[in-house]
Amino acid sequence: MDEFKKKLLNLIIVRLVLVSLVLGFAIFTLSQQVSALEFEFLQPFILAVYALSVVYILLWKYTDRLRLIYNLQFFFDLILISLLIFISGGINSLYTPFYVLIIVYASLLKHREGGIIALTLSITSYSSIVHLGYLGWVPGGAEIGSYSLIVYRISLNTLGFMGVAMLGIYLSERLQSARQELGTAKVVHQTIVDSIRDGLITLDLEGRITSCNRTGEEICGYALQELLLKPISELLSESVLESILQSDFESNERALHIECWSKTKTGEPRFVGLSCSPLFSHDHQQTGYILSVQDLTEIKKREQEVQLQEKMAAIGQLAAGLAHEIRNPLGSLWGSIQVLQSELHLSDEKARLFKIIIGECKRLNKIVGDFLVYAGPRSTQLKRIDLLSLVQETVDLFKNSPEFHGRHSIEIHPSPEPLRCLADSDQFRQVVWNILQNGVRAMPSGGKLSIQLRQMNSRALLSFTDDGIGMSSKEEKELFQPFLSGFKNGSGLGMAIVYEIIQQHHGKIEIRSQRNAGTVIDISLPLEH
Repeated sequence: MDEFKKKLLNLIIVRLVLVSLVLGFAIFTLSQQVSALEFEFLQPFILAVYALSVVYILLWKYTDRLRLIYNLQFFFDLILISLLIFISGGINSLYTPFYVLIIVYASLLKHREGGIIALTLSITSYSSIVHLGYLGWVPGGAEIGSYSLIVYRISLNTLGFMGVAMLGIYLSERLQSARQELGTAKVVHQTIVDSIRDGLITLDLEGRITSCNRTGEEICGYALQELLLKPISELLSESVLESILQSDFESNERALHIECWSKTKTGEPRFVGLSCSPLFSHDHQQTGYILSVQDLTEIKKREQEVQLQEKMAAIGQLAAGLAHEIRNPLGSLWGSIQVLQSELHLSDEKARLFKIIIGECKRLNKIVGDFLVYAGPRSTQLKRIDLLSLVQETVDLFKNSPEFHGRHSIEIHPSPEPLRCLADSDQFRQVVWNILQNGVRAMPSGGKLSIQLRQMNSRALLSFTDDGIGMSSKEEKELFQPFLSGFKNGSGLGMAIVYEIIQQHHGKIEIRSQRNAGTVIDISLPLEH
């Protein structure tokens, strides 16, 4: 439809130009050689053509009734040209070739059907005018001697009209066939490109995006229309664009490889791998660049998880020994201070200092105890548990703890279907408790913490969402590392223990957080059917 609309506008403009040139030439050069009636008719004829063209353009712009516009233009052109030929002498008129114009554009726009209709009506109109001239009803028409001359003229013009119609129909159908073949080839090509599981992005010589396949749209998080002519530096970084533009592809036959972080339209981080090569035209002139893009986010996350596990294992092995060595003298120190406190008569100031020392000993002892729990081997007793019941019980217990205040609220949104998993109930209660503890600490002024349970494929998903202070990207990456706490007096082991327990249960844990915009913690576990 868009192609037909464009053709229709071109037809309106071209016919207007041709009529203006031909009739303008006739008025200024043949004014002394034509009849007064014909000369007087030419001016309103041109005005009618212009007025109708304005109407056609307005209809074309403000309506979608393209078939109506074509039909109006076709029939009014046929009537006006027939009147012009009738006024200008009929069989001897100079404007008979205007029928050819109608046949040509009807063939091009409406193909075989339009060409045949235009041919039939043109022959009928011309034959009628010639017969009217034979009868002497054409104003200013020359006397026609014999009827055989009429037959000859009609036959000659009919053959000419038919030749033009056949040629127009043939060219129109060939053009239509070529467009269909080109469209089919384009669809096949686009289907192949879209079926590739790597993103394919082409750039011009200035680094602006000129095309992108479906996988590229998915990786970038933008629709194709949003990507076109967008600089690649807006998706990746300025340094990536500089590396592409400054690369010497002539001396280096290998593609340029780059790995970097990018962000989707929604701000989701993606780690991508790029392979860049020059893009050449058919005459071997470089017209831009082609990028093969892979989404390596999951691979990068696994690498980070492996590195984190190796780091935590190394820290655990090193610090477990230190923790044992610290705990023994710490116990002796704590006991000795308590004996001294009970036997000595201390002033209020010194008694306060002793109280601080004992409190710090308790805190250190708790940290060492937590770390020994974290670093030591866990005896996991797996059994079939109902996640909703376990979460509800843990929430009820937590609401009675000193850390929960009236300004906090906890909401549970259960799954429509029961969620049952194989898990160690004590360890998983600790997971829920530690997350609730962190969520409440992240909302010192109060707020809502919601827990959403749902099934996703063959896994159970628990989402903890708070309205707290959130985390920076650096804090988010370091959340599961031991001894890195974002809270005052925190040991930095709570989430490290959560991570270890989830890993032992063959689960996954993911964090989504923004500073001053809260935190979402997603935990997934395999379902037990």
